[in-house]
Amino acid sequence: MLFVAKAVLYLVFSLFIGTFILYSISDKRRPPIHVSKKGLLLWIALIPVTAFSQVLELALSLGKDFGFWPTLNDILFSFDIGKGWFFILALSLLIFVMVYFNEVSKDRFLSRLSLGIGVVLIIAIGYTSHAASLNQWGGLFAHALHFLAVTGWTGTLLIVSWFSKDREKLSAFFKWFTPYALICLLATIGGGIWLMNYIVPEYFNSWMIDYGQALLIKHILLIVVIFYAGINTIWVRKNLADTSFAPYRWMRLEGIILLIIFAVTGFMTQQEPPHDVSQTLAFQKPSKLFTAFVEDKVNINSMVEIVPTMAGAGLLAVALLLLAVSYFTIRRNVSVTVALLLTLGAAVSFYLAVMFSVFI
Repeated sequence: MLFVAKAVLYLVFSLFIGTFILYSISDKRRPPIHVSKKGLLLWIALIPVTAFSQVLELALSLGKDFGFWPTLNDILFSFDIGKGWFFILALSLLIFVMVYFNEVSKDRFLSRLSLGIGVVLIIAIGYTSHAASLNQWGGLFAHALHFLAVTGWTGTLLIVSWFSKDREKLSAFFKWFTPYALICLLATIGGGIWLMNYIVPEYFNSWMIDYGQALLIKHILLIVVIFYAGINTIWVRKNLADTSFAPYRWMRLEGIILLIIFAVTGFMTQQEPPHDVSQTLAFQKPSKLFTAFVEDKVNINSMVEIVPTMAGAGLLAVALLLLAVSYFTIRRNVSVTVALLLTLGAAVSFYLAVMFSVFI
């Protein structure tokens, strides 16, 4: 269950970064946020705890041959990942002490200082990443860019949508958040493509194994996130003047999908990244999800091809229809649960449309 720790790391880091981004800007440009000091301290404390999962995972893997405790000791004091974790621990303790002894919510200088340390923390997490082990500098900065963009975007959205009640300043918030979120989205996509060059150079072929299937699902969920981002940017902003309209609940939907993406990403960290799919298939069974859709037997020479099919086209149409129905559900300010189920149904339809178009 180490993937749970990884997903929690993404969540608490997002909440931490989002809080300090909002504390760092003028009160006139955001609604009041109600984050307790205890909650903020808990998120900071969980950063090194959950980041340790990567060290633990490596120790459990290598410890099968050399013993767990000696292996853990070597990793902590000899490996880059161990040194990086100690650096993460030190920075987390520094921010924890700073927040504990000060009212950072009322001090923009300390908030910006904490945010700056948070960016250094992101670089440290990039330093301990799998991508950095493949290409020290390229992998480090690709992971750091991707992680910063995702957590900065997600964290700001989660804090405003779950820890704010006053809608008076939402219009001022959207004026800067909309271009900011667009920049984060582009950086997320750019950083993701950069990372894939190191970790998944054979993107389509990677669908034959569990890591590639999770990556495909993550990318499909990103389509749903973009859909909600458009809703929040256009429809929610347009209806802020309507007192019967509840903007925060629709903003939360975007955050919920991003949290699901965190869970999928956490699962991916527990799978073998396919640097060379044929080599991976030599010692790892193909994904059961993939073989459920593809009749031909997967082997080390298999190559994935995308061929348009009637089933795939039909399912793509269903996905687009479900998104359209979801949009009209939101326009009528109906049930959040119904809108969420419709968009998740659209995501499933997108996935099926892809898989019914795959051949080897």
